[in-house]
Amino acid sequence: MADIIKIEPYFSKKIWGGQKLKDFGYNIGNDNIGEAWVLSAHPNGMSYLMLDDKKVSLLDFYNTNRTFFGNYPGEFPILAKIITANDNLSVQVHPTDEYALRKHNSLGKPESWYIIDCEENSKLIYGHSAKNIGEFKKAIEDNKWDSILNKVSIKKGDFLYVEPGKIHAITPNVTLFELQRSSDITYRLYDYDRIDNGKKRELHIEDSLNNIVIPDTMENIITDKKDFNFESEFFSINKINVQEKFTYIKPLDAKWMNFTILSGEGKINNVKLKAGDTAICDSLLEFFEIKGKIEIIFYWV
Repeated sequence: MADIIKIEPYFSKKIWGGQKLKDFGYNIGNDNIGEAWVLSAHPNGMSYLMLDDKKVSLLDFYNTNRTFFGNYPGEFPILAKIITANDNLSVQVHPTDEYALRKHNSLGKPESWYIIDCEENSKLIYGHSAKNIGEFKKAIEDNKWDSILNKVSIKKGDFLYVEPGKIHAITPNVTLFELQRSSDITYRLYDYDRIDNGKKRELHIEDSLNNIVIPDTMENIITDKKDFNFESEFFSINKINVQEKFTYIKPLDAKWMNFTILSGEGKINNVKLKAGDTAICDSLLEFFEIKGKIEIIFYWV
């Protein structure tokens, strides 16, 4: 078995999707695709790999090859996406582990965003200004979202951590890499009164209010860094740019490594890779010999 195995993504149609994922070489046809789930063992969007000339789901591979993953206990813990937005995503909030387990028998959904590309003067919705729950409910009742939602300026290379309970929304013409817990629970707080299949899309006001942190949490943003590290209790990230060659050493705390190529092309341990490729790496692999002009985001638990 190879110690670096490429993963085939799942493509998710979205009302706000488009064709920009073709820029990564993905074959998405003419559908409005908003998300490539580049690393997923979640039943709502499964990634696959080739093993002995057979197509195998990441979930099945994980369940039958635990030593490859350092004998990590429990369910597959993370989910990675490349997201491109042609329109505003809904304003949303995600639950904690405790709430998600109690209501959905699922992991909660902390997530993070690395901005691959965006237009000048782009902004994301990230947090709110309400001082108490009454002020927040009044803004909902009066439909005065602009008075309560915080917007932060972004540029290519920025990174944002979105903890459970943090209001957030991706805006048009933004392309980003998202790393999150393996969960597909999203509470839709506001959706611009959009119509889908003849009616307004469902909102989840009660669940949202049960999870929103009031007053808001602190911003957690890393700005304009070519290379950076991020650590949380749920996952860790290291983004690097290689101009010719570099030896990357597996972090001591990593059970196993995953990576996605954000731009360029090259080789890692003689495996050919290009923008859009994602791979999982055997837990015994300690060194990564990188060659080429290539931008990589490594991530692990």
